[in-house]
Amino acid sequence: MRKFVCSSIALLLVACQPNVLSSTSVAVAPTPTIGLIASVTSVPTANPAASRTPTLPPTSTFTPTLTPTLTLTSTLTPTATLTHIPSNTPILPTTTPIPSATSTDPANNPDSTLAPSWTPPPADSTTEIADHYRLRRPIGEGGVNYVARTYTYGSNAGGLQVHLGVDLENPSGTPILAAADGTIIYAGDDSSTKFGPKTVYYGNLVVIQHGFVAADGRPVFTLYGHMQRVDVQTGQSVKQGEKIGIVGATGVAFGPHLHFEVRLGDAYDYRSTRNPELWIYPFRKYGTLVGRVTDANGVPLYNAPLQVKSVDITRYAFSYADDVVNPDQIFNENFVLGDLPANYYEVSVNDNGRVRFRKLIYVYADRSTWIDIQLK
Repeated sequence: MRKFVCSSIALLLVACQPNVLSSTSVAVAPTPTIGLIASVTSVPTANPAASRTPTLPPTSTFTPTLTPTLTLTSTLTPTATLTHIPSNTPILPTTTPIPSATSTDPANNPDSTLAPSWTPPPADSTTEIADHYRLRRPIGEGGVNYVARTYTYGSNAGGLQVHLGVDLENPSGTPILAAADGTIIYAGDDSSTKFGPKTVYYGNLVVIQHGFVAADGRPVFTLYGHMQRVDVQTGQSVKQGEKIGIVGATGVAFGPHLHFEVRLGDAYDYRSTRNPELWIYPFRKYGTLVGRVTDANGVPLYNAPLQVKSVDITRYAFSYADDVVNPDQIFNENFVLGDLPANYYEVSVNDNGRVRFRKLIYVYADRSTWIDIQLK
């Protein structure tokens, strides 16, 4: 597979996962390095600050050299202000309404300017995919319940082990909630039972088997790692939104946060994960951008950096760092960027100042929007 060189950023990182090949990335986190990744410390780290106002990843450029360079341009995502919502309703941040769109769909004109709007254009069947959102946020109101963009699922954050979960950075003691109804199949520490590449990896953790299954019939599990305290017992039934413990920094973690995973088939196999952002309901009026980045011959690219920009925000993502990362069996994606306010976005990939891909796309609310990215 073709690989790209990406910039590295010094950001606070959070725990977990094995080491692999790298290729290209999008700055939402520390930047991956290309080529073979030498053996890495088994400890990806996180050290969230006391104040959790989300800071958007730096703008990164990638060049085909072995000396990554980086231009930092921080952009803030909307701060999620939460209010109480019934457990059967996705938690959503309050937002300032965006002016309505122009009557002409700018997606029909690639050279047009971005249109600020919450109003979606007519449904586009080429971008619609069959979602399987089944999970609520494992952190409730008053806490940080959005995914940290510095070390997302499938990323290696510039040389760390490939991350097979997502992190929600919160202070120690923040309540952790069951993402869906289910049965606790494990509650305790992993000093003698192995859930990661080694024991004493997730520290105190809880694993829940849910009452629904994947498309191929395999059972679905969620894992909650690095907990300070576990408040449930193995064999216990829990309801969605029920408190199962509190945030901590046990196991391989240098700062308090919740490491959250979705596993299919085998709860004890840490290589059985899938991207949690494809299972967690988006915030209301927000959507998820999902896609695949390939070269001109259709070969998937690793660590390809993407910029996703509307008139309001600029976000960054990377394609998965290696083929050790499992794509969704339905989507076969190699990148996901969740929690985007519904709007038009210019999606681009730049290679050392050269635009390799650029397209205007509308990200629809309350569902995933698909995009194929083939570099020229």
